[in-house]
Amino acid sequence: MPQTAVTASGQARPDLDAMAKAELARSGFRLAFPAVLQARYEQDIASERVKELRFIVLWGASLYFILGVLLNLTIIPQPDWHGVAIQLTVPSLLAFAIRHLWLRDSTPSAIRETALLTCCLLATLAAILIVAIKPSPATLRDFLLAIPPASFVLIFVRLRFRQAAAFFVANIGVYALTLSSRPEISHDDAMFLIGFMTTLLFPALLGAHTFERASRRIYLHGLRDRLRNENLTATNAALADLSYTDALTNIPNRRQLDKTLDEFLAEPGAAGALLLVDIDLFKAFNDRHGHLAGDACLRQVAQCLQSHLRHADLLTRFGGEEFAVLLPHSMLGEAIQTAERLRVAVQDLRLAAPGQLTSVTISIGITARTGLDTAEALIGAADAALYAAKHAGRNRVEVARKPMPSAA
Repeated sequence: MPQTAVTASGQARPDLDAMAKAELARSGFRLAFPAVLQARYEQDIASERVKELRFIVLWGASLYFILGVLLNLTIIPQPDWHGVAIQLTVPSLLAFAIRHLWLRDSTPSAIRETALLTCCLLATLAAILIVAIKPSPATLRDFLLAIPPASFVLIFVRLRFRQAAAFFVANIGVYALTLSSRPEISHDDAMFLIGFMTTLLFPALLGAHTFERASRRIYLHGLRDRLRNENLTATNAALADLSYTDALTNIPNRRQLDKTLDEFLAEPGAAGALLLVDIDLFKAFNDRHGHLAGDACLRQVAQCLQSHLRHADLLTRFGGEEFAVLLPHSMLGEAIQTAERLRVAVQDLRLAAPGQLTSVTISIGITARTGLDTAEALIGAADAALYAAKHAGRNRVEVARKPMPSAA
């Protein structure tokens, strides 16, 4: 059964760390991971694996061609250059075509690995089939020279174990069929050649398994480290969000306002305004309806205010029943219109109190940034305007007076 973990939002997701830990503890011959972990593995290694395969095919095909020419020039007496040309040129060209068509980032993993296997088979089976079609008599030496390409591939090309096993079976099978088709090779000689080829290739096949197992285990250790770092980062981000969010209303808090004000005031000459909003007679509301209703009132007023603001505006809980609204890039006239819109929206809001529907009103103090260059000055001016709105009868909007010029 797949192991799962629960995210902060309550949704289940695969517990990759637990899967990786279980795979590291597992012994045995099997290499494949559980489906979810295998998909993550293929995704994480895809880019590097493509680069690796493209390089392998490039230098492998080039080296195959060069060594083939040197072998025929130095070791094989009177080579059949027509057969040599077919043996070397066709597999090399096909390998480059496969490299261009199928060894890409967008190609699924299974197709990429099959493409690499195809390139390897083109080279090694061509070496065997050239001997099969060689005019009689074929000698033991001819068949011995058909073995090194397969050995070279298994030792130096990083085939995955599954592809390496298919490569091993295909080469041994074609080699045995080719030997059986040549009557000049005795049964004893044929068995010797098959045994010799198997002896050369089988250790390399086991080496492919060992190498892939080690690579996968290294990946699992790295994955667990990355997952721990991701979880730590997510936890830190969640804690940071909590430190800047009011728990009751789920809107930004005073700390977020102070931070944003500092950033806002760091832009010289930028227009903007600050609104301080206070729920009128909130203590009386609490005394009449209870603190739970008061908490619900704060949440509903916050939602109402937020729904009537622009995306760029910042609504924060300033403290108690007070809210602050920062309107970046708003001129004073726009700020007054926004404040009136908020006042009317809250006035029309219907709140559920025990046994009845009720309502509240708000008073708003406004100050524009003009002439105010510190957060304290901006908040002080808006607070003075809010006090004036309260003193004038509540449920109204007041604008802060312009600061008086200092005496010379």
